[in-house]
Amino acid sequence: MNRFFFISLLFTLSIYASSQEIVDSNKMWSSMEEHCQPWGSTYSTDYFRFDQDTLISDTIYKHVFISEDEDHENWNFYGAFIREEDNKVYYRKIFENEGLIYDFNLELGDSVLINNPQAVGEIYLQLAEIDSVDTYDGYKERWRLSSYKYPDSEYWIKGIGSETGVLNSSSGIFGGLCGLYTLLCQKYEDELVYMNPNYETCYLYVTGRDEVATEDYTFTLSYNSVKKSVIVNTGGNENKEIILASLSGKILDQIQTSAKSTSLNIGNSSMAVYIISVKHRDRIYTKKFIAY
Repeated sequence: MNRFFFISLLFTLSIYASSQEIVDSNKMWSSMEEHCQPWGSTYSTDYFRFDQDTLISDTIYKHVFISEDEDHENWNFYGAFIREEDNKVYYRKIFENEGLIYDFNLELGDSVLINNPQAVGEIYLQLAEIDSVDTYDGYKERWRLSSYKYPDSEYWIKGIGSETGVLNSSSGIFGGLCGLYTLLCQKYEDELVYMNPNYETCYLYVTGRDEVATEDYTFTLSYNSVKKSVIVNTGGNENKEIILASLSGKILDQIQTSAKSTSLNIGNSSMAVYIISVKHRDRIYTKKFIAY
C-alpha cells in the first residue's frame, strides 16, 4: 500500500471516528422504560451500546446491543442496527427499513422529518431553542425541538442523544401516550459523562409508580428457541402470578403457580422483545428477554 495513501486513510478514519455524535463503540447509555400493562405500569432499566460492523444492502451498520443487569456484563443483540453519516443517525430493526432518528446539522428554525422505527410514527421537528447542560465532560449543547402538531418538546444533547433515551428520539413529542422513556446516564470508555440530574443512579429497581423496590426477590429466565418457550425459575414454592406480555402490553400467557420453575409459550412469533412479570407479595418484578 502506498505510504501516503495509508497515512491519509488513517487520518480520514481518525476524523470520522472523532466526528461521530452518537454511533461510537466507546459509548454506553442506560435508560429507564415504563411498560404499560393491564394491571398498571412497571419499569425497567437497560444499557445500550453499538459495536460490530455489518453490511446490509451495501451500507455499513453497527449492531445494537442491550444489557439488563446492573453490572452490564451480559450483552445480547437487540435485533436492530444503527449508523451515522454526515452528522445524521439512522436506525433500523431487523428485516425492516431504516429511519432517520437524529440530524445534528440543524440551525435554529430548521425543520427535519424524523422517522424513528421506535416511535409512534414519522414527525416533522423544528429546532426551536439551544441552551446547554453541564456534564462531567464540560458543557454540551442541548436542543429543544418542537412540533406544530403536539404541545410537548423533544430534547437532544449533542454527543449524548435524546433525553428520552438514545434510541427513542422523537418519543418525547407524543404526549399523553402511556409509556415513559428516560435517559439516566451515558458513559465513555466506562467513565461517566452524563447523569440525569433528576436521579442519583444509572440503574433503578422500580416496580411500580412511586415505588422503588429493594433486591429482596429475584428470578431467572431461560429461553428455548426450539420449543419457543421461556422458562421462569423463581426458586420458591410460594404462590405467585407469572405473566408473559409483549412490549405493547398485550398478555400472551398468564399462570398462577407455586412451582419453582414455570414454562410459558411464545408461539410462532418472530424475533421480538417480551416482558416477564412476576407478581409476588403484592409487588411486581419484571425482566425483558429477546425471543428468536
